[in-house]
Amino acid sequence: MTTHESRFFVPGPTWVRPEILRELSRPMIGHRSAEFRDLFSKVVTDLRELFRTKQRTYVVTSSGTGLLEGALLNVVPRRVLVTTCGAFGERWARIGEQLGVEVDHLDHPWGQPVDPERLATHFTGRRRHYDAVTITHNETSTGVLNDLEALTNVVRAESEDTLILVDAVSSLGSAPIEFDKWGVDICIASTQKGLALPPGLTVLAVSERAMQAAAKKSYRGTYFDFLEFEKAASGGGPAFTPSIPHFFALGKQLEFILREEGLENRWTRHVTMRNLVLERTSKYAELIPVVSHASPSVSALRPKNLTPAELLAGMRALGFTLGSGYGQWKDEAFRIGHMGDITVDSLSAMLDALGEVAG
Repeated sequence: MTTHESRFFVPGPTWVRPEILRELSRPMIGHRSAEFRDLFSKVVTDLRELFRTKQRTYVVTSSGTGLLEGALLNVVPRRVLVTTCGAFGERWARIGEQLGVEVDHLDHPWGQPVDPERLATHFTGRRRHYDAVTITHNETSTGVLNDLEALTNVVRAESEDTLILVDAVSSLGSAPIEFDKWGVDICIASTQKGLALPPGLTVLAVSERAMQAAAKKSYRGTYFDFLEFEKAASGGGPAFTPSIPHFFALGKQLEFILREEGLENRWTRHVTMRNLVLERTSKYAELIPVVSHASPSVSALRPKNLTPAELLAGMRALGFTLGSGYGQWKDEAFRIGHMGDITVDSLSAMLDALGEVAG
């Protein structure tokens, strides 16, 4: 790992290594050039290893929210079940409602994980068909890591033809995702979280089942049309003009994640950082989500002695930036982002300072 020190601990966008920032300043190339086609091919191939899939992977110049909408546009003709336990699951529901599809909610309290038993009971009790189910793997607003494998097992057992759509915006590169093994159909992640790039790109994996569903839709949007993604990819590029500097950075970072640090080592480092936060903050802050589902990439905490605003101001005075609470928890919590390329040593140094401020 790099020895560079991070003092930036918000839950995305995360700290970016200088080596990656330098990639953003490389000389421009044409996005239809042979050089870019080679880069594009390498990136989409490495993404298959990252997602643990042999199926299709794509890169889109967009925020993650764009692809949440795009997924629904491509594969949901009528009805979707949205599981929620925080703000970003709720965002997916709001997008569906704005698109005019029928949205059923399976809502859980903030700080609690989505319950596989409740999901199974919902399927059994409703007796209605869903084109898709959405799952937020890592709920950034609350620091909850949902049990994606257990939830996908429920969906597959209850409805073989319901597609599984996963928001992995803050978990890809930070926590295990087994796209093929777990039977996921669409998995979406932004690059400014676990992949530790600046904001600007979204990566996704798409199953053959999802592509077949998309082919049956008469309207899939324009910019986020999966069939256009595939048509363009077969020619060695993206459907529309990409952010070429981000592609340089993504290619460099995938090489680092997969062949220098190693993906499983990266997962282990994130768990180590999560555990360090839990251990070091227990005297002056309460972890809000249940510990059994605490995220390896972001912790949501309620301070005991100071208000979140006072705590964040104290850390800024020492040169550290942490995240505020989000949504319902905006005024009662603060968040620590420990994802991407942040090192255990950098996190430990920040926690030393946090102990002084919060103590």
